[in-house]
Amino acid sequence: MSGAAAGEDRELRALAESAYEALNARDLDRFLALLADDVEFTSLIAEAEGVSFRGRGGARTWWDTVVANFDEVHWEILEMTTGPDARGVVHFRITATMGGVPLEQTMWQATRMRDGKVSWWGVFRTEPEALEAAGLSE
Repeated sequence: MSGAAAGEDRELRALAESAYEALNARDLDRFLALLADDVEFTSLIAEAEGVSFRGRGGARTWWDTVVANFDEVHWEILEMTTGPDARGVVHFRITATMGGVPLEQTMWQATRMRDGKVSWWGVFRTEPEALEAAGLSE
């Protein structure tokens, strides 16, 4: 999607790539450094509990309850759509094993960036849901 300033588009893409690299390296400190102090987000994995995570403390809780429970895990960016005001949608795939059971899922992550850091994200099962949440639906 067009409409984002070229610099903003590159900055959002670089931030997304850095976040997924930190997840794949299981580098919590590097991941936390990419988040705004007041970040807020949801997770499909924690969806059943209806949990929203807030701040870096919330991100650490998410990491400890979600990321740490995978035996192996790899996040891969498949495609990214960016829009104005540092908003975007990442189509990604997660491949993992949990308790020896292989898992593979594709999802869409709506995200917002502020001052070079992730300020909000939500994970969705469909692209239209993510585009709407990011304010990028047509």
